[in-house]
Amino acid sequence: MGYTNAQIFNPEIIYAFDPWNQSGNVGNIHHHDFLEISIVLEGEVKYTIEEDEIHIGAGRIMLFNPGVKHGERQPENTYSHQLHIGLSNISLDGLTRNHFPNKKALLDLGEYQCEFLDKAWRLTREYNEEKPEFQLMVKALIIEMLVLILRSLEKEQGSTVTLELSKTAKRKQNIVNHAIYYLENHHNQEITLEQLAELLYVSPTHLSKIFKEATGVSPINYLIQVRLKHAKELLQNDQLTIRDVAQAVGYQDAYHFSKLFKKYYGVSPSQIEKKSLV
Repeated sequence: MGYTNAQIFNPEIIYAFDPWNQSGNVGNIHHHDFLEISIVLEGEVKYTIEEDEIHIGAGRIMLFNPGVKHGERQPENTYSHQLHIGLSNISLDGLTRNHFPNKKALLDLGEYQCEFLDKAWRLTREYNEEKPEFQLMVKALIIEMLVLILRSLEKEQGSTVTLELSKTAKRKQNIVNHAIYYLENHHNQEITLEQLAELLYVSPTHLSKIFKEATGVSPINYLIQVRLKHAKELLQNDQLTIRDVAQAVGYQDAYHFSKLFKKYYGVSPSQIEKKSLV
């Protein structure tokens, strides 16, 4: 069985960084409302996952679903080099949004382990070297890593995987997924809740309700977030004016755009650092 629809699978990278932990470093027990992958690239470390403390060496991979409590402790006279990746906007068929079907946080990818670790190392090099279009390469690598995790889980579990969502919940999930796909790919157009609902053959009230249940925000607020995220990227181009950027993401009124941008990011569009493309 497959978990993804390639057309609408578009994970958002919240962060990706590879810290070096020195002897005695202690991290607080915490959890996230998004998905996190943690990989021990070098050295060793002790992790607390829920109630269990586990010694983890180089080459081990952990995947923390939302709500899973975890923290790390660096034993004396040891070190670790790790890679942490935070991800959201992940929807797999039959599963709660931003969740993977792993039963345990500590993964064994079997035949895919070496290939996965190779991509993890390539990911750290991309971030450190920042070659042209490195962010696109980073996203491509992370998607490949997610596919390898899914392949390993599917091979391990075979046909015994029980889908977490009911048929009704799965139908709702499908509607939300297609709504998100449409908003992300038509964010520069004029879109109303009524138009979006008509495209998906549901009522505006129903769409608004199930969308907010899945994402925490209304469809229109999600659209605003998508527009402003793209605007922030465009504002780094010193060849574009604020008005150019506003229109590129669907706002004809540059003043209204500037107010929304400052409310969301805490700074005005003019305060975003410009980068020359020359």
